[in-house]
Amino acid sequence: MRLFISLRPRLIGGGANAFAYNFSSWAERNNVEITRNILKADTAIVIAHNARVGLIRRAKEKGCYIMHRLDEYFQENEDDYRKEKHRKIIEINQYADITVFQSKFVFDNVYPYLKCRQYQIILNGADQTKFFPSQHPGDYIGHVTWGIGDIKRLDMVAGFIESHPEERFLLIGNHHRGNINFRRFKNARVLGAMNRKRLPHFYRMMKMLYFPSEREPCPNIPIEAILSGVPVCYNEFGGTKEIVKDCGLPLSRVDELLSRLPEFRHNCLQRNDLYFDRVAREYILLKERLE
Repeated sequence: MRLFISLRPRLIGGGANAFAYNFSSWAERNNVEITRNILKADTAIVIAHNARVGLIRRAKEKGCYIMHRLDEYFQENEDDYRKEKHRKIIEINQYADITVFQSKFVFDNVYPYLKCRQYQIILNGADQTKFFPSQHPGDYIGHVTWGIGDIKRLDMVAGFIESHPEERFLLIGNHHRGNINFRRFKNARVLGAMNRKRLPHFYRMMKMLYFPSEREPCPNIPIEAILSGVPVCYNEFGGTKEIVKDCGLPLSRVDELLSRLPEFRHNCLQRNDLYFDRVAREYILLKERLE
């Protein structure tokens, strides 16, 4: 197999960047050839809108098998950027042999706009060789974010820190780019953005991840936390609950989660279904299963 992935792997960022990085790393470990030219590939993973439609069409004409990976949320009255992004996704999808939705939440929201012929739902995973638990749980409640838009609910993070002065918090990501001054909290360490190689160490310093982001299609951060042995307190509106399952509780039950952390940590330690090895092999086998 000669595989094309439409995003170059990057050490910083979440979502699609993490997927491209993880898949490229997996391919290297498993002797799967990666090409940067879709016209030289026999299989392509096109991530959302991140490819030129003309090249996708030419590759398909040459026999390339096109997988279209979607981690999206469509809604009415979108801004011009999102309208154009989603218009391009719909155009690209016309050339897809199969569409891979990153969660049932994504499928339920996006499928009506595409009505694709072949599809699969495959939850994301994380690199289990890097994200693994420490012998003992950490001491911090963590929050990780690369985006600072409204859906990240940084206001809820600030409110939670303020209402729990007895706890210590570890903040990783772009909090400093938002309009809330998190450094004013004496019980919070604001570490800023960091590359993917440094992240695992700090997950292992956490005892719980507080993750109030809403409408998240299939975020990587809870996956990385769970594989690190860290239970997740999550927003029920979105695909996050499909990932967390019995490894955490929703926001409305945060105090209960804090009182039962050993139980939920035990559940995290069983979650080998979130290994990226599983994700990559499901993608690789898609073509064989459908032929």
